[in-house]
Amino acid sequence: MHIVDSGVIYDGASAPSYGRRSIRRTTVCRTSDGTLYVSFRRGTSHESIDGHPVTFASIDEGITWDFRYDGYGEGKLDDIPGQVMSLSLYEIKPGMLMGTSLWIDHTDSALPFMNPETEGLLPEKIFHVVSTDGARTWGPRHVMDIQPHVAASPCANHVFTLSNGDLAQPYETLKEWDDSSPTDPRAYLRLSHDQGKTWPDWVEMAANSQANTYYWDQRLALHAGDGRIVAMFWTHDALTGRDKDVHISWGSPDAKRWTIPSSTGLPGQHCQPVVVRDETVVAIYADRIRPGIVASVSNDFGRTWDRDRDLLLYGSPAGTEPGVGQNMGMAGQWNTMVKYRFGHPRAIMMPSGEVFAVWYGGDDYTKQALWAKIALD
Repeated sequence: MHIVDSGVIYDGASAPSYGRRSIRRTTVCRTSDGTLYVSFRRGTSHESIDGHPVTFASIDEGITWDFRYDGYGEGKLDDIPGQVMSLSLYEIKPGMLMGTSLWIDHTDSALPFMNPETEGLLPEKIFHVVSTDGARTWGPRHVMDIQPHVAASPCANHVFTLSNGDLAQPYETLKEWDDSSPTDPRAYLRLSHDQGKTWPDWVEMAANSQANTYYWDQRLALHAGDGRIVAMFWTHDALTGRDKDVHISWGSPDAKRWTIPSSTGLPGQHCQPVVVRDETVVAIYADRIRPGIVASVSNDFGRTWDRDRDLLLYGSPAGTEPGVGQNMGMAGQWNTMVKYRFGHPRAIMMPSGEVFAVWYGGDDYTKQALWAKIALD
């Protein structure tokens, strides 16, 4: 593999000294007319109350970027004070974008997102919006019914279309703020049979069956031929308090059957698979040990990985990341995560067969939204 081209979508250094220099939750989408859309959360810091998603677009494969949307600065939902944390886009039909967002209740703005005593979360909701003018304006927010689940986050995942035409929305669940029961993260897909109007069915993708392994932040891709799904998870050992290698699971085309996640040997956290051709999968992930954004390739749909072909897309100039190698629980992991200097890689396949990847990177104070186009040799 090699990098064909790369560039900057947004540089936080361009903001005033008191401005929104922090970037995270990067996402990317390509529509049928060839437009690339990148959304990310921009704020004065990783968890600042002023943070909310913005959207940029490119019609020349990343060479130039046009600012499209910044309408979530007022974070209220049903008149409840809050913050919109992410906006992940997907074209559900030509000319129609659906955005998936996570909203956090900030009725008490002094409370952190995660309760340090229980590891429960502030109240949150997933909602969808639709745009028909290239992400310049968005329709009303439709809150997704996730019952019987609670404390659900889409993990900056957009909806996607299954081979049978249904829409699927990935999300993970933790627990509510005052819940003192053991932490039990689970990964789900919610299914819609009417283009996102209702979400009646759900499927469990991965669970912490023995209370010792957490599967976080699933990222998915579909096989272009038969619709099989591959999912990759940031995986954490709850007993040792340390991250494991990225784990992988395979789903049936209707998303109703999943294998038990197994190790890939890739030393990463957030990991985005991209099915390039036939059984070839490229994984783009954040490696905190190296540290940087890395691309790895598999020629058998993720069962084995050719590590000799690994490609470093981004080497962190800030050096060793906070918390690397330390033993920590969920609350400690969260407090460390908000200090990360790079991450949230996402990627898609281009018509040329190249992979277009985005992520954020920078130092303790200022971040950039970055991109690279990758070709397989």
